[in-house]
Amino acid sequence: MSFKPLFEREIKAVLKNPGFLITLILIPLFYISLGSVMNIGVRSAVSQVSGYIGVVDRDDTPLSHLFVYYLNLTLDGRVSYANGTGELGSYSTIVVIPRGFQEMALNNSANLSTLTRINSLSLVSLGAIPPLALQGSFNDALRYALASFTLGKKIEIGNASLNTSIQLVYQGRVLDYTSVNTFVGYGILSTFIIGIMMSFTAGFATSASAMEKAEKAFELLLSQPVGRSRIVLAKIAASVVAAFIVGLVFFASLFVSVMHAAGFPGGQALPSGGAGGLGRPQVDLGGAVAFTAVTVFLGSLISGSIGVLIGGVVSDERTAGILVTPIVMILFGFTIIAEFIGVSLDAPTAVLSGLTVTPLPLLLSVSNIVGDYSFFYLALSLSIVELAILIGVAIKLYNSEIVITGLHLRKKSPPAYSS
Repeated sequence: MSFKPLFEREIKAVLKNPGFLITLILIPLFYISLGSVMNIGVRSAVSQVSGYIGVVDRDDTPLSHLFVYYLNLTLDGRVSYANGTGELGSYSTIVVIPRGFQEMALNNSANLSTLTRINSLSLVSLGAIPPLALQGSFNDALRYALASFTLGKKIEIGNASLNTSIQLVYQGRVLDYTSVNTFVGYGILSTFIIGIMMSFTAGFATSASAMEKAEKAFELLLSQPVGRSRIVLAKIAASVVAAFIVGLVFFASLFVSVMHAAGFPGGQALPSGGAGGLGRPQVDLGGAVAFTAVTVFLGSLISGSIGVLIGGVVSDERTAGILVTPIVMILFGFTIIAEFIGVSLDAPTAVLSGLTVTPLPLLLSVSNIVGDYSFFYLALSLSIVELAILIGVAIKLYNSEIVITGLHLRKKSPPAYSS
C-alpha cells in the first residue's frame, strides 16, 4: 500500500472529527479575546508613562528650582508644581523633593521620593511605572541643575545621581514598590507553574482512559470486583503522580538551562533592591512555597478529574487528544491574562480564579499586599467545591454505560484500508 491513501485516510479522520472542529472554533475565539485583554494592559501601561508629572518642592531652594526647570525641559513640558501629594489624581506621578535636597545634592547624596497611582498589580503595569522610566531624566536634570548652580563658583561636584524611593498607591493604600514587585512576580511564577502542572495532569489522565479503551482493557478493568469510585480516584492519583514526576524533571531542566544561559557562578548572590533603593523585602518564602505546592496539588487534582471525564466520555484516543488540547491552551491563556492585567479583589475575579485555579497564587499575593483575604478565601472555597463536583460527576459517569461505549460524535467511521 502506498503512503498517499494512508495519509488521506488519517487526515480525513481528523478533519471529520467534531472535536477537531470545536477546537478550531474555540481556540481562535479565546485567543482573539486574549489579545484584546492584553491590549488593555499595554494601553494602561503606556498611559502611565506618558502622563504628567507633579512636583512637590519641600526644599524650596535655588538648586531645587533649577532641578524642576531642567526636568520640565527634559520631559517636554510635562512637569508642573503640585500643592501636595493629595493632587495625585491629576498626575500620573508626583515627585517629592525633600528638605535638605540642595545640601545633599552638593554632597553627592541626593534623594527623591515618588508617589504613583496604579490601577492593576500586573508585571506589565509594575514594569511601566513612570519612576522607572524617568530615572535617567532625574539624573540628567540634576546634573544640569548642578552645572548651572555651580557656574562661576568654586564648588567641585562629582558624578551626581539620585536615589529614588518609589511608592505606589493602589486602592487607596500606599505600598512599597520593591515588596509589591516581589510578591506579584512570585505570584506570576506560581501561576505559570500551576498552568504547566495542570496541563500535564489533564493530558495524562485523558490519555490513560482513552488508551485503555483502544487496547480493549477497559472492559476487563471494569469487570473486576473493585468499586468504580476507586477506579476513578486511582486514575486521578496516578495522573497527578505522573505529572509531578514529569514536572520535576521539566522545571529542574529549565532551571539548569537558565542558570547556564545567564552564566551565574555557583554561590553568587543576585543583587537585591531596585530603582527604589529599598533593599530586599521581608517575604515569608517558606509559607509562599508551601501554598504554591498546595495549589499545584489542588489544580492537578481538578485537571486530572477533567481528564478522567474526557477519557471516560470519548470513544477513541484521537478525539480525547483533540478535546484536551483547548483545555491546556486555555489554562495557559489565563496565565498570560494574569501577567498582563493582574487580578483585582472583587467577586468576579474571585469566581474566575477559583474555577480556573491558575490565578490563585497571584490572588493571594495581591491579598497579602492589600491586607484583605476575603476574596481569596472565596476563590479557594470554589476550587475545593469544583474538585468535589468533578470527582462526583466522574464517579457517576464510570457507573454508567457511557464509559464503556463512549459518546460517538461521528456518524461514520473512516473508510477501511484498501490496497
